[in-house]
This record gives sequence, structure tokens and C-alpha cells, in this order.
Amino acid sequence: MPHQNKNEKDTGKDPVSPKGAGGHLIPRDISTEMRESYLDYAMSVITSRALPDVRDGLKPVHRRILYTMSQMGLTAGAKFRKSAAVVGDAMGKYHPHGDMSIYDAMVKMAQDFSYRYPLVLGQGNFGCFTKDTKVRLTDGRSLSFESLIQEEKEGKKNYTFTVTPEGEIAIAPIERPRLTRKNAAIMKVILDNGEEIRCTLNHKFLLKDGSYVESRDLKQGVSLMPLYRRVSDKRDTSIKEMTGYEMVFSPLQEKWIFTHHLADEYNIRTGTYVRADGRVRHHRDFNKRNNNPENIKRMQWLDHWRLHARLASTRHATDPLYVKKLADGRRAFWNVEKNRQRYALRISQKNKGNWQDASYREKMRHTLSEVNKAYIQEHPERRREYSDRATKTLKRLWQNAEYKKLMHEKIIKGNKNHTTNRTGKVKFDKICNLVFKNGNELSSITYEEARVRLYPNKAATNWKTGLSKYYNGNTERVVAEIQGNHKVKRILFLREKEDVYDVTIPIMHNFALDAGVFVHNSVDGDPQAAMRYTEAKMSRLSSELLRDIEKETVDMRPNYDGTRMEPSVLPAALPNVLLNGALGIAVGMATNIPPHNLREIVGAAVHLIDHTAATTEDLLAFVQGPDFPTGGVVYNARDIAQAYASGRGGVVCRGEAEIVEDKHGNPQIIVTSLPYRVNKAEFVARIADLVHEKKLEGIKALRDESSRGEMRVAIDLKPGVHGQKVLNYLYKHSDLETTFHYNMLALVGGVPQTLSLKGILSEFIAHREEVIKRRTTFDLRRAEEREHILSGLKKALDDIDAVISTIKKSKDAATAHKNLREKFTFTDIQATAILEMRLQKLAGLERQAIEDELKEKRALIKDLKELLASAQKIYGVVKAELKESAEKYGDERKTKVIKSGVKALSDEDLIPDEESILVLTQGGYIKRTNPSEYRRQKRGGVGVMDLHTKEEDFVTLFLTASAHANVLFFTNKGRAYQTRMYEIPEGRRATRGKSIMNF
Repeated sequence: MPHQNKNEKDTGKDPVSPKGAGGHLIPRDISTEMRESYLDYAMSVITSRALPDVRDGLKPVHRRILYTMSQMGLTAGAKFRKSAAVVGDAMGKYHPHGDMSIYDAMVKMAQDFSYRYPLVLGQGNFGCFTKDTKVRLTDGRSLSFESLIQEEKEGKKNYTFTVTPEGEIAIAPIERPRLTRKNAAIMKVILDNGEEIRCTLNHKFLLKDGSYVESRDLKQGVSLMPLYRRVSDKRDTSIKEMTGYEMVFSPLQEKWIFTHHLADEYNIRTGTYVRADGRVRHHRDFNKRNNNPENIKRMQWLDHWRLHARLASTRHATDPLYVKKLADGRRAFWNVEKNRQRYALRISQKNKGNWQDASYREKMRHTLSEVNKAYIQEHPERRREYSDRATKTLKRLWQNAEYKKLMHEKIIKGNKNHTTNRTGKVKFDKICNLVFKNGNELSSITYEEARVRLYPNKAATNWKTGLSKYYNGNTERVVAEIQGNHKVKRILFLREKEDVYDVTIPIMHNFALDAGVFVHNSVDGDPQAAMRYTEAKMSRLSSELLRDIEKETVDMRPNYDGTRMEPSVLPAALPNVLLNGALGIAVGMATNIPPHNLREIVGAAVHLIDHTAATTEDLLAFVQGPDFPTGGVVYNARDIAQAYASGRGGVVCRGEAEIVEDKHGNPQIIVTSLPYRVNKAEFVARIADLVHEKKLEGIKALRDESSRGEMRVAIDLKPGVHGQKVLNYLYKHSDLETTFHYNMLALVGGVPQTLSLKGILSEFIAHREEVIKRRTTFDLRRAEEREHILSGLKKALDDIDAVISTIKKSKDAATAHKNLREKFTFTDIQATAILEMRLQKLAGLERQAIEDELKEKRALIKDLKELLASAQKIYGVVKAELKESAEKYGDERKTKVIKSGVKALSDEDLIPDEESILVLTQGGYIKRTNPSEYRRQKRGGVGVMDLHTKEEDFVTLFLTASAHANVLFFTNKGRAYQTRMYEIPEGRRATRGKSIMNF
């Protein structure tokens, strides 16, 4: 109901009363009403929504979220709960301003790129697999998620295959194999090769075309991105020692690549070694199937040869004592004639018996063959030795006419069977491939039509024989191998639920399953899922903000409807306003406080407690500057000091970028961090716009190679482009360089104030002093209450017979209570405790326990009173708790601080001032050429090709100048244009150059 303004005058007239109304109307000036309503709204926004409290660094919505989670028992050690449950509880009890505002605030508190020290732990409902699902590894194994977790605990690092955005196969490390959710709904994806994959309904599968589809949306016949592997043979290389190595098929290049070459590229990309270390890619453990990058190293050829020679000799001489002991034992045993005869007879009888068994003969034939093959593959040096020996033996045997006749018959029989000849399968596969290229289904009819076309005059395997011999009569196997993909046969939604697991793959974030397909779980930059899909709980550090809240350390106030109480501020054992910073826009004011490093802030706070007269300049000896969760670099110690001294100011921030060379030797800019609050997607889009608008030249390609755990944007430059020049342009025209504007505004006693670094820390220390006083008072009150009861119990036990007699003679409990107070002068509380005391307290040990506890409580009361009486001791507790928190939660700084200001490099600083030649033709073509392109022809020279021009065009200007020289162009209309020599497009001697109209 409107009320009379105190500034309005009483006119003496009765207010106008509406008919039937229970009250009356008061005339009100509309401008006054609007002004007061606006001020009320502004103060409501300032104090209840937009600005943080300097004591706990939280806005009301964040404070209510943490308090709600605390009341729900969602501490760091508890299980995750659905975010929707937290949001609903917070909105219903404390914050009735819409669920999305609460959820967005909670999500931000869980983002490690928004908060330096996240206050909430989030868990998304992302795609995952059952624990028995196997991942294909580069060391030749396939491990389940359960085994991957176990090996990570043991410190072993594993690698898998991944697909780059360009479609190339690469190697990537497996990080954080983990259980993601329990009792998740799952489904089954069945492939045409018979493999079955059990996963969550929203897991993403990589398709052959490079796109992703969730498992529940897969359709029958969809082609998945395949992983094809095989062992190399003599078809793949002219070097016979290179047979027996694993190879994978590259969809982009459509060719087979050695896996250890991929591991070698990974090592070069990560800086493990450089190409110049050698041309031989060596397996450290001499196992050619183990292609983990850690097992691959580059060596010079001679060093590699010596290594193998040394290995062959040291295998028999690694332990002389052990070798001597074995030799002595063998010599002593075989020197006894009886041992030799007995052993020879036993072995002979056993072998004769075994070889009578046909199955044993076949088994041994196969086993010995495989053993010999494996041995030869692992010992390439033995291949030539065996080859020479076999050659000599065969030459000798072929001199025998009977042997020659027998082998001739076997060769004829083998050619007829074609069981050991790959020519038949190669022809069969080519014919099947032609059927698919023609768009036909594979059948006996389409096969015979293609066979006649492909081999009109040559014999080729017929359909029935080829299908049976090479594919066991399975047409689907032919389709899977020839077409080069795995297709979805069908999907099944399962009723049971299982725990599901996931891994993290940096950069690409996709990996290969043992089923032979690539899968993906989450894409960097995705928005948060709906609250019904995500789960949350408090982080360990957020528990420090709520520490001792149950001990009446802060004031409680009624919630919005008066049905329950909520804290007006949290106890906050850490200066959260500085640790995580704050951003808020109120009415007519705003706050912008950067995050900081915990160890540095605690160091400054402890110093301020010990030296209350310390200035902000003194505190900056501990606080280097802001410490953003995204890393980056900040510049200029003078600007930083000014911002902290006044609470306002700007500090230049840059992302981290370096200029490197890619695997082809071309320049490349790699951006590994961005300034705080810069959106990566917008940054990449900005670069693309600059290139599209032709404002930024020299960029060949732009890729976002980031994953959730690592930020990486790759900018490929054209050959000959100055990388630093492009980087400087990005600093100037994109958000790779920004300015963080300090505005350290916070609520102090409910009033907005701009504070310096010292001001914020002083307010926090005063808050902690008050919290510790109230906590100590609470503990003292509880200790005194307990001491009072224990004193009564001890007094009763000292005269227990009289006490028991009094109780027995009493009519009822109320009478006994009254008699105890009157006869023994017990207080009401003591008398109640005595009546409730159990008889077991009369035992000797129980009586001693009461006396010990009483003694302990009295000592505690003494200490608590001394603490309350001494401000110095209270400050000591504040310091001790701060140091304890810094030890528990502190970490290294993420943001680099450069004390000097940003040095802007001009183009002249980046380009050498060397001599150049300018060439201009009559047709208006211009270029800049290096003088080394022109050389003096010597006697007997054949000449070189000079400038290639269009017909009737010729050179009109040929001058020499330095690269930094100014070049002036004058038109026939009296206009002059100026440019630098290095800005003219560079060309080779024989090129025409660019048209001056387009330049």
C-alpha cells in the first residue's frame, strides 16, 4: 500500500477514500515515487545479486548453492547427485529467481577455466562404455577399461590410434581411464563383422565421412570409420628386413602406413627427438610389434648395427658368474656316462611315442613353424644366415635325381591347389572391388560379369572357389574387407544397467576400439548438458568456505518466505574474493576482480597480520599479479602495482603462442592459451574473418586441435611468411591480446566500496578474527555446559550411597529431582543428568573416565578463555589455519608475469634490411626479387631463363633498394602512393609478379 512521503506537507484535507475500500489513498508525486522505486531496485540488485561480499567473495546465488549442497550432504567425499535436485532445493528454499540462473551459476563454479579453484565438482552424463569393452593399443594389445585403469595406477602409460580432423591416422596417449557413472542405461551396437559394442545411448561414433552420430541414432547400414591393421610382407617394401612389422590403413591417403612411423611422427611432434637424430627407427625392446612412442627412437645406421651386434654378444655375457655356474653344472652332469645314456634313452622313447600320434605330428609341425617365424622376425640378422645355409643344402639335394623328381611333383600339386599362392586371392579381391565400384551387389552373377571384363584372356578364380577358399564362404567378410569399412548391422536397447567407463584422448579426443572402429565421447566447447543429465557435489576447497558454520560463526537470517534460516555470509577460511575473483554488473556500478594464486595470497595475508602497517606495495612482494585459470601472460609491473594500490587500472594480457615448423618444415603458429574470459570459438572465428576479408595474409590453414584437457589452436602459414609478423597482427587485431580492467568493488558491511589489495585482505582478516571469536565462544559455552554436568556427576559419585538412598526413598522421578536439588544443592541440569545416569557409570573405570573428562574440559575452558582474552593468539590461529590451507590446496602459478611492458615490434624489426631488386613492366606487373637470383654468367654458360611476360609487355623499371626503403608511386593525375620495399610481393627471377592494380 502506498505510504505518505515524509517530505510531503499535510494539506489538512481528508484523504480520498474509495467506495467500499478498507483504507485510503494518499496523493503522491510521480517523480518522487519513480526515484525511490529506482533506488530501492538499484540497492536490491547491488546487495542481493550483482556484487560479492568482501568476506567470503560470494554473491547470494553462489552462497545459497553451496549452503544447499552442504545441507544435502554433498561434500567432496559424498556421491554425486543430480544437478536438478540441487537446483530445485536451492530455488525452493532460498533463491526463488528461476532455475536457469541457479544452474548457470553452479556450472560456472565447476568450470576450471572460469574459476581458479573450482568450488563445485561436476560430472556430465556423457557417452561411455562398459568395463569389458576393449581399446586397441599401439603396443599390439587390446585392453579393457578395467585393465587400463589398473595399469595407470601402476604408472604405465598406454597409447592408442586416433583420427585427425584431416582424416589421417595418428597416435595419441590415453589419459585418465576412469569410472564415469554407475548403473547407467546401456545399449548394444552390432557390426557386420560380428563385433558387439555395449555403450550408453548417447555415445558418439565416428562415421566414414568424418561426422559423429550418437549410438541411439545409428541406422542399419551406416559405415563407421574403420581401423584396419595387418603385418607387412614383401609386397610393402623392397627391404626384406621390414617384413613382419604392423601396418595400419590411412583413409585419407588410401594406403598402408607402418605403425612405428606414426609413433615416430608423434615423438617428433612432441619434441622427444628430432629427425636429424637418424634415419633408422629403432624399437628399444627389440619387439617390432610394440609401437608405443616410448619404444621408438631414431638412430644413425651404424649405431643401429652396432647395437644389434652388441646385443647378440651381451645376451651370453650379461652375468659371468651365472653363466659359469650354468656351464659348470651342465659339465658335471654330462661328464657322467650313465646320465648321458639314461637321458638319451628316455628322450628317444618319448619322441618315438609322440610322433606315432598324427595329431601331435601336425601340432608340432605348426608350432615349430610359428616359433621359427617369430624367431626370424625378432632376429633379422639370422635370416641371412639361415638363407645361406638353406641355399647350400638345396643345391646339394637338387643334385640327387630322386629328390629332384619328388620336388617337381610337389610343386605341380601346390600350384593346382593354390593354397600357398596369394595370386588367386589378389585377383578375387580385384574382381569383387570392380563389382562394388559399378554399384552392384556382390553375387555369383555380378562376379562372373566383372571377371570376364577384368581378365578376358587370363584365368582367374571362380566365385564358388574363391569365396570358399579365401573367405570361408562368408559374403559379409568380403564386403567388410573390400569396401574398407565396418557397417552397423543393428542396434539393441538393453534393459539392464551397468557401470560405464571412459578415457581422455588429448587433441583429437577419439580413439580406436578393438572392434575396429573409432569412437568419440565429448567435443571441446560443448555447452553444459541439461541439469537432469549432469551431477554435482562440493569440491574440497568449498568445504573450507563452510567450515564451522554449525558453530554459530556467522549471522543467520530468514529466507525469502520466512520458513527457514540461511547464512548472511559464510565463515570462509580462505579469501575467496581474491582466489576466484568476481565479475558483476549492478545498477550504476560494476565489479571486476581477477583470480589469484592461493599460496601468494596466503603469504600476503600472513605478512599483513604480522605487519599491520604494511602497504600494498609491501604485499606485492608476495602477490606477483593475477593468476588466471587459463594461464597466459600479463605485462608491466607498474600497471599491476597501480591497479592493486587504487583498486582500478588496466593490465595487458596475452595468450601464449609460439612459432614452430610442422612436419613438412613450413612455419606454424601454435596458440596454447588465451587471455582470461576469451572465448576460443570466437577467437578462431575472428582469425577466419580476418583471412576472409583479406586483412590478414599468409595463413594457409586454421585448425582447432583443442580437447577438454588441453588448449591448442594451430595456424599454418604459407612458405616464406614471417611468423612473427602474423603473430603481431593477431596481437593487435584479435583477442590474443586484451586488457584486464581492474575494478575491485565489493560489499563491505552491505555498502559497495572500491578496495585496494590491502583493503580486501584487511577486511578478510577482520572477518576471520570475528569467526574465530564466535567459534571459540561457542566451544567455550559447550565446554562449560559439559563441565557443569561432569562436576555434578563427580559430586554424586563421591557420595553415591546417599544419592542412591535419596532416589530410592523418593515417590517418583519429579520428587527425586526435587530432593536431589534440595539435599545436595545440585542444579536442575545436574539433577537431570544424575537421574539419567546409567548404573554402569558406577564401575571404577567409568568413574575414572568421568574424572579424566572433567579434567580435560577444565583445561580446555582455560585455553579457550585465554584465546578469547588475547587478540595476538586469535591472529595466531588465523595464520595457522591459512598456512594449513595453503599447504593443502596450494599449487604453482599458471600465469606468467613479465615486469616490463609489452614491446610492440614493428614490421621493420622483423624483416632484415637487405638489398632487393624492384622490377616493373609496361603492363603494370611488379615484383621484388632477391639479387642472388641474378648471377654473372661465366665462360661456357648456357644461360638462364629471365622474366616471363605477356606478349608485347616488357620491363620498364629495374632498380635496387634496401628492404626498408620507401617506394613512391606517382600517377598521371598527380597522386602519390607510398609503401615499403618489403611490402611489394616477392617473386622469383622468371615469374611475372602481381598486377599493380591488385597490389
